[in-house]
Amino acid sequence: MRVNNGGRLPVGDTDDPEVIAQPRGGTPAIVDTPSGLDDAAKALALGRAPVALDVERAQGFRYGSDPYLVQIRREDVGTFLIDTHALPDLSALAPGVDDVWLLHDCLQDLPNLRQVGLVPSSLFDTEIAARLVGLERFGLAAVAEQVLGLGLVKDHQASDWSLRPLPPEWLRYAALDVELLTELYYRLSKRLDQMGRWEWAQQEFSHALSVRPSPAKPDRWRSLPGAGKVRSRRGLAVLQALWETREEIARRVDISPGRLVRNAALVRAASAPPRNRRALMSINEFRSPFARQFEDEWMRALARVRAMTEDELPPARRPVQPGSIPEPRQWNRIDEAAAARLGTVRAAVASVASQLGLAPEVVLAPQVQRYLAWAPLDPSRPSGDEVEERMVNRGARDWQIDLTLDPICDALGV
Repeated sequence: MRVNNGGRLPVGDTDDPEVIAQPRGGTPAIVDTPSGLDDAAKALALGRAPVALDVERAQGFRYGSDPYLVQIRREDVGTFLIDTHALPDLSALAPGVDDVWLLHDCLQDLPNLRQVGLVPSSLFDTEIAARLVGLERFGLAAVAEQVLGLGLVKDHQASDWSLRPLPPEWLRYAALDVELLTELYYRLSKRLDQMGRWEWAQQEFSHALSVRPSPAKPDRWRSLPGAGKVRSRRGLAVLQALWETREEIARRVDISPGRLVRNAALVRAASAPPRNRRALMSINEFRSPFARQFEDEWMRALARVRAMTEDELPPARRPVQPGSIPEPRQWNRIDEAAAARLGTVRAAVASVASQLGLAPEVVLAPQVQRYLAWAPLDPSRPSGDEVEERMVNRGARDWQIDLTLDPICDALGV
């Protein structure tokens, strides 16, 4: 495997990808002062190339998913690494980035970019494009290797980006994350056009721009690994109380909840609810020096559970939300006809996808397929109209409906 320290990009794919070790032009200095931000804004405003962006977070280290570094590159201007901990408002950059945005997996980064005052008017997502041309691996490094014949070293993806000062090798990594997006944009755009899928991509990008973060699911504590093994309602109340206490402490001290007390320790406490301080401290996680600082809060949570009446305890199963659809693995048990319809819909979508060389979930999202299959069609309505209405209601794009509506209706015999 060869190493490329900068310079021109190769013309085509290769079985021996070059590893990009250094950004062209070197690693830029971090922008962390108002005057530096003003200089970046002026420079970006002079550019005419598309705007490549990326965001680094500290998930797994800090509470939530706030951005700590934003990378911006215009090929005719250069790369800017902006410290959003020091500069949480980047709206001054907006005029200079009012162009097509290039992102990879934009749904991860758009909420953070909006959080710092940057809102796109149009975008091109290289992950979405990669899926639409039929690539089977979608990470940025994998797409760069398949499309450009270049390798990116993803060695600091899961680092603690809240650390200050950021090490030079991390800044190099961050700059490289936007180094290839423009060339990927040109190559993938051409391939989409050649395959007659450019309009599909435009619909997908418009949809991505319209997506807003979903509200937090109720009873998130029930989704902890191992929570299903807690059988008693009193134990479930312990799990809920400890989880909520952990969330409050983690939010207050700005630490990832799992670094305070791991999920397995909460489940262990819920499986055999501690009756006193000594019993709680017998669980290693709660005995750690950091978690032990909040010993009184853990004990107050357990005391609240002991004081609860049977009527106040949480139900043994997660309450069903109005309009929700069960997990498909449960369908054979609760509705065999719906399970059969789902198999039929999946087969129809898979057939279309196979002809196009695409993954079925690209052709029609699994949640749309489930929505089509869960409830029987209304016999008093034109069946094709109802299937199409369901697809629209669940966010299917026009190109997906054009490709799959008739095959699904034929498969369902409607």
